[in-house]
Amino acid sequence: MNVCDLATVRSILVVKLDEAGDFVMATPFLRGLRAAAPQARILLAVREAVADLALTCRWVDGVVAPRPKEGGGIDFRGITAGGLTLFAECYRAGFDLALVPRYDFDRHGATTLAANSRAKLVAGFSERVTPWKADGNQGFDRAYGLALSPPPGRHEVEQNAALLEALGVRPDLGPLELALTAEDREEARRLLGPQDGRPLIAVAPGAASPRRVYPADRLAAVVATVAATLDARVAVLGTAAERPAADAVMGVLPGRTVDLTGATPLRVAAAVMAEAALAIAMDSAPAHLAAAAGVPVAVFSCHPLGGDPNHFHAPERFRPWTGGREERALVLRPAAALPPCSTSCMAADAHCIAVIDPADAARRILDLVAATAGRAG
Repeated sequence: MNVCDLATVRSILVVKLDEAGDFVMATPFLRGLRAAAPQARILLAVREAVADLALTCRWVDGVVAPRPKEGGGIDFRGITAGGLTLFAECYRAGFDLALVPRYDFDRHGATTLAANSRAKLVAGFSERVTPWKADGNQGFDRAYGLALSPPPGRHEVEQNAALLEALGVRPDLGPLELALTAEDREEARRLLGPQDGRPLIAVAPGAASPRRVYPADRLAAVVATVAATLDARVAVLGTAAERPAADAVMGVLPGRTVDLTGATPLRVAAAVMAEAALAIAMDSAPAHLAAAAGVPVAVFSCHPLGGDPNHFHAPERFRPWTGGREERALVLRPAAALPPCSTSCMAADAHCIAVIDPADAARRILDLVAATAGRAG
C-alpha cells in the first residue's frame, strides 16, 4: 500500500547529511524521485563538505547546507541561488514529505533535521537495520512516520531504491551520475598538463580510516606495474594528507606522474577521473566518482571474503555501482581476515588490507583493463 502519492506532493525535503561517496550513490535515488514527482519543489540538504557535488545536481530545485549553531539551533547556508529562500518558504508552509536516504548510522543529525522540518510525513530507515545504528541512533524511529527495514547486505543504491519503492515508485537502479561543468573539465585538463597520447591512470590512495588504506609502498608497486604495462601516465588525487603516497608513486614512476593531492575540489577530481582510462582507489569517495564518470575502477578493500555482508566496510554495500556493467569494477580484498579480526577488519591501522599481494593485484587490474577495452559508455 502506498503511504504517499508522490504525484500530488508540493514540496519534498531530502536530507543527505553524510559523505561525498554516499551522495554520489544517492544520485539514482534523486533521479527516480524527480521522475515520480515532477511537479514538486525538491530541496536537498547536504553537508558543506559535499556542497561542491550537490551544487550542479539537476534533479533538485535548491540545495542548502545546515550546520549546528553555537549554543543550539541550526544555521543554513544556501548553496544554490535562491536555495535558502526556497527552503524557508517550504518550511513555513510545512514540507509535504521529508526523506532520509541513509541506511546506516546517522552521525550528522539528518533524522533530527527531518523530524523538525514540519513535514507531514518523515520516511527513512529504521534504527534496527544494523547493530551500529541500533546503538548510536537509539530512539530515532520515533521521528519516522515510515521506518523501513529492508533486507540486509544489499548495495546502498538498492537500499535507497527500497525507499522509493515504499513510496509507490518503481526503483531507479541505473548508473550514478554527476553534472560536471565546462569549467570543471577545463581545470582538470589544465592540471593534467599537455596530452602526450598515453592513457591516464587516476590513483586515489586515501580513505577516511587508516585500516582502509593499502600501504603506500605496495600501492606504488601495483601502480608501477600497471602503468609500465599500459605505457600510461598517472595522476594522484586526494587531500594534502595523501601527499606521502603521491611521493611513493612518483618515486617509482618519475617523469610520468602528476601530484594533484590537495589541488582539486570534488567536481574537478571527478573531471580528472573522467579523463582517465582507469582508476585505482581505496573504498572511498573517489571510487564512486570514477564509477559516475564511467571509468573502469579497481578498489582496495579491507573487508575479507566471507565477511559480514551488512558491515559498514562490506563491498556488498559499497562497491562501485556500475549500473549493471559489473565488468567495469574490481574489488581487491583479503582472502580471509587476519587475526584477531574476524567478520571485518577493525584494526587501528592498515592490517587485513596489507596482506593483498601487489603482484596479484596488478595482474587482476590488468585483466580488468583488458575486459573493458573498447567497451566505453
